[in-house]
Amino acid sequence: MQFDALLFSPFLTRAVWLLAGILLLTALRLAPWRLMLAVPLRQHALFAALALLGLIWSFRFEVLPGLHCHPFLMVSLTLVFGWSLALLGGALLAVLVVVVGRAQAAALPWDWLISVVLPATMTYGLMRALYQLRLRNLFFYILGLGFFGTIAITFITCCTVWLLLWATQSPQFMEILWERAAVVIPLLYAEGFLNGVLVTAITVFVPDLVKTFDDHHFLDHHDDRRD
Repeated sequence: MQFDALLFSPFLTRAVWLLAGILLLTALRLAPWRLMLAVPLRQHALFAALALLGLIWSFRFEVLPGLHCHPFLMVSLTLVFGWSLALLGGALLAVLVVVVGRAQAAALPWDWLISVVLPATMTYGLMRALYQLRLRNLFFYILGLGFFGTIAITFITCCTVWLLLWATQSPQFMEILWERAAVVIPLLYAEGFLNGVLVTAITVFVPDLVKTFDDHHFLDHHDDRRD
């Protein structure tokens, strides 16, 4: 999501800047820099992912003046690189989008929190729940996180945006937004399809690249059954 900074009060925007700064510092501290620097393949994959996402994020569509949508693809980024690197990579992407003139610098913390932090955090939470429930079938990871999980995460993100705007905007604004709410449907499908394909392909062909994928958890039980 990309917002117009004029949608929100200066006081609220300053508070969001503070929250974004705290989360960014937390991600910087928790990021696995040693592991990332030790594996050149991960570095190359991260740079390639950010380049691809930068291109995708530039293809946005206007829901109404002051609000634009674009595919997030944060589920794939989080599953492959982890929560902290996903937040840092998303921050870099948000800055690049501002530099090329596709977003406003004043709305940068709003864009980052909604498009990056919220879906990445939900993805991490859903992934942890999957391991806690001991769901060991590979399809729970590929479909549960990559496809159906993405659709649920995107829907919750859109609902959060709606609640945020409902709390801060005029009834006339919300009436127009409600009339154009159908744009959520293609966004949900695009997110589910793109993340599902990416998570499936990377998990099947390059499982060592996926930071959150534990092949012993999801694959070893098949060998146990054969024995």
